[in-house]
Amino acid sequence: MKIVIYEDRLEKFTPLVNFYPQFHLRIGMKTILDNIQYYFPKTKFDFLTREIFNPRFGTKHGPVMYLSSRLLLKERINLPSEEVRILVEDEPVGFLKTNPPYPATIADVEKELRPIRKAKKVSGRVLNNLCDLIKYNEELITEHFHQTRGKSKNPRGFELIGSRKDLFIASDAVVHQSVAIDVTEGPVYIDRGAVIRSFTTITGPSYIGSRVIIDRAKINKSTIGPGCRIGGEVETSIFQGFSNKYHEGFLGHSFVGEWVNLGALTTNSDLKNNYGPVRIKIGKEVIDSGMIKLGCMIGDHAKLGIGTLIPTGTVIGSFVNFFGGGMMPRYVPSFKWLGPGIDENYDLEKALETTRTVMKRRGVEMTKNYETVIRAHFKSKPGS
Repeated sequence: MKIVIYEDRLEKFTPLVNFYPQFHLRIGMKTILDNIQYYFPKTKFDFLTREIFNPRFGTKHGPVMYLSSRLLLKERINLPSEEVRILVEDEPVGFLKTNPPYPATIADVEKELRPIRKAKKVSGRVLNNLCDLIKYNEELITEHFHQTRGKSKNPRGFELIGSRKDLFIASDAVVHQSVAIDVTEGPVYIDRGAVIRSFTTITGPSYIGSRVIIDRAKINKSTIGPGCRIGGEVETSIFQGFSNKYHEGFLGHSFVGEWVNLGALTTNSDLKNNYGPVRIKIGKEVIDSGMIKLGCMIGDHAKLGIGTLIPTGTVIGSFVNFFGGGMMPRYVPSFKWLGPGIDENYDLEKALETTRTVMKRRGVEMTKNYETVIRAHFKSKPGS
């Protein structure tokens, strides 16, 4: 049997999915795709994505299980031989097709799902929108920690609060002296090539990704994706990867995309003064997140200058350049250049030139395909 992962309700996840498929969003210690593949280790996967990502789909016969990118699976799915829709509680998250026609585009998925009446319930969670990435992250870190195998390094010189079985340190990770790691509320996983410098505290559940540098920071219940450099205070947040928050400042209950730079003392609010639920603008819709604590959602390649203050429930698009310090707007569309007395569109060629420079500093070359995706987004949705 083949499994096809399809992008689902993308408008609820902008601007975080502007430049890569939805199933590459990071949560816990993995991406959404990694989480699904864990339960099907020897299964062939294809993908239905937006056309710009060159979807891979070649099914002509045999049973095919379609699964939504919004699904955070908790078990392997054993399906009957007949066609069924797959539910988490009462929410459709996929279906089994045994005969043609097979959906070949995202638009075809709903059309083929609709007539299937028989249902099979599975154990998992469903991401309704980008806020749920923060809501479920701590649970997923703990689940992924217990799924991961391997022998942990056992360095000395740092303080461990709690049981050693709840800490994993990769063999080539470096933990300096005068580091404190607290696993009493959840596990901590420090991945390959990570460096944890002196006077850092890490409270679990937390994941420190490969080649991450943590420098005199306070990390609390967060996911730091690969290649990031982190200082200051980070609480209950996710960094997708390759982003900088290297200086003092607070970031809480937030999602930071790739290739983002947060200038010194950049700080966000994640709690309203009246302790009410946070409302957030996603695309053209304003929703009630139902969460008392929710910070900001920052799209890829955003650059925030020193002293930036970010209001509760802020959404910052891709390629936003905000400088001059002070309070920024609660919603900024993509490709914007903002500063004192300045509100302009970000010139695409200048944005690409900066991006090439930033990526080279991490030893990454911008591919032609990636540039094409950026140009296509600039042309079709410059305000998203």
